[in-house]
Amino acid sequence: MDHIDQLRDDIINSKTFCFYPFVQLSTNPSGHLKPCCYYSGTMKHHNGKPIGILSGDTFADAWNSDSLVNVRKNLHNGVIPEACNICVRDGDVSMRKRSIKEYSYDHKTLTQVYDTIQNNYYAMHSPSYLELKPSNLCNLKCVMCNSYDSSQIAKELGELVDKFGGITVSNGRFIEISNVPGIKENNNTWSTEQPEWSDNEEVWESFKKLAPGLEVLSFAGGEPTIMPFVLKALHYIVDNDYAKNITVFLSSNFTNLNKNFLELMVKFKKFELIASIDGFDKVNDYSRFPSKWKQVSKNYIEAKSYMKHSNVKILTNITVSLLNIVNLDSLLYFIEEQSKQYPYFKEWPYNINLIMVPVDQQISMLPPKLKDLSIQRLTTYLETSQIIKDFPGLDGKIHLLLHELKKPNDPEVFKIFKQRIKILDEHREISIGDYIPELKDEFK
Repeated sequence: MDHIDQLRDDIINSKTFCFYPFVQLSTNPSGHLKPCCYYSGTMKHHNGKPIGILSGDTFADAWNSDSLVNVRKNLHNGVIPEACNICVRDGDVSMRKRSIKEYSYDHKTLTQVYDTIQNNYYAMHSPSYLELKPSNLCNLKCVMCNSYDSSQIAKELGELVDKFGGITVSNGRFIEISNVPGIKENNNTWSTEQPEWSDNEEVWESFKKLAPGLEVLSFAGGEPTIMPFVLKALHYIVDNDYAKNITVFLSSNFTNLNKNFLELMVKFKKFELIASIDGFDKVNDYSRFPSKWKQVSKNYIEAKSYMKHSNVKILTNITVSLLNIVNLDSLLYFIEEQSKQYPYFKEWPYNINLIMVPVDQQISMLPPKLKDLSIQRLTTYLETSQIIKDFPGLDGKIHLLLHELKKPNDPEVFKIFKQRIKILDEHREISIGDYIPELKDEFK
């Protein structure tokens, strides 16, 4: 067994190793740079200043920063950073596990990892995976989202201040009305303004330098389909003949797809268009307000038709909260029906992500009666779904939900959820009971 074989064997048997810090850089809409989008912390310089584009840092600066070097070192040596807590929670269906499946058969990547470890965890290669959130520009204000990721939520927070004089926020989300003027977070004055970096010329030049060696390019938001940077980047890659070597992952709320955008997909090595849809019919309309299921489902069906091209994949990425868990099976059955119609799914047709923030929207906070109903419906789905039979491992996502539903709830936290929802509903001139009947009694 040579040194690469030995490394691979160690990685497969490791409980902490992750490939992403060795291959990937990720940005958030604020321009902060980190190993992946699931990394919940902020990489920082020695002076405590965040590593980010708006601080003057480039992709190259972040790639071998002390922060990222330490992440690589810790994960290789059995130490899990606190910022990797989402993958700890998700266990066998985590992104860390996904990285092992993706790269443990790739000799080139294994060699790069080996060389990086031998070089005291400083990478001599450039990142092959770039994950970009160019801005918070968005046309929706999803209930579980925040002002960092949605310009519409930032705008709404300003409207709430105008209406009530003062509000409290946490992680860019409305929490409660405050008797202190303005917006406060942790007793500090807070601004809804989101720094813009996608039109930064240095960032564009840095992107162009990385483009020839990229293998994976990922876009999220905000809503990428309405961001000028995203279309500019996709056209640049196609025009310079890099597309044939690059896999694209692009997350969209499916409210704004057009034919010109869809036809770009077929030019890439692989294009995975990810539908951020959380509910069926009115549950979608409420949780991803003010989207309309009629338009979203129509766009989904049109986008799926492009799967007749072997390099195009449509994946539904479902963010599960107590807003949609009770009716989640309806969305899963919708996807089930679509799976029976050509073009057929060859890989997982959906993925599930559990809400961690805000805590009051975690599914474990659901009242016991609604938990029991959710468990009953998901168990029936598990027993009857052909998709679950066709795609091994996908059942682990449903079992993760069932596990969370069995955790104890906290009625006081659920009260916080209800208070927030009542105020948001009043402001938006809607009522949660009209969209999610199962929750109606809780809001009487």
